[in-house]
Amino acid sequence: MSAKPFHDIKTERQDITRPLPRLLILVPVMFCISCVAAIALNLLFFFKIKESEAAKVEWQGKIEEETLRKSETEKQIGLIKDEDRRAKDVYDWAEGSRQIQPLAVGVARSMGVKSSIEELSLVRDMENPHQIRIGLDFVNGGQKQLDSTLSAINGLGYRAYSANQTSGQGGQVDYQATLIWQKVGNKNNNLSLNNNE
Repeated sequence: MSAKPFHDIKTERQDITRPLPRLLILVPVMFCISCVAAIALNLLFFFKIKESEAAKVEWQGKIEEETLRKSETEKQIGLIKDEDRRAKDVYDWAEGSRQIQPLAVGVARSMGVKSSIEELSLVRDMENPHQIRIGLDFVNGGQKQLDSTLSAINGLGYRAYSANQTSGQGGQVDYQATLIWQKVGNKNNNLSLNNNE
């Protein structure tokens, strides 16, 4: 047997395909660059997400703070409105609560020489302080005296409503009505009269 190497009997083969162009050597370079860019973008997005989460937490805190301030402001507005309503109630009371003493004096002074008051009651309505219920019993004078008394009441700025009048013997008159305060410019000289004698 001869000692010739076995591989020497191989015949040379021609290339099946042509070699790749040299430009394609850039493919792995571009792949490496894109990997580095992807990592850089991932890091950038990671930091931006962390930053946006921190900003979100900060804005949620601000929203809660503003909501709390809004509720406190609404409470203060409610207190102011309540105080304003009470002030209006006090104003209405002060405007409506005219002193009863001038009314009683006016009724007493309107009585003639022969007439005398048996009973006079002036009751202020608690819910409507501008309304006063009057009850007047007097003798001697009759309807003429009652008209004179009502004119005196009207002169003080009150107007009578829901009047009820009963007359008895000897010129006795029992008169009941609700007096309502009228502004001075709106005085009305025509009172609610009952012409029953």
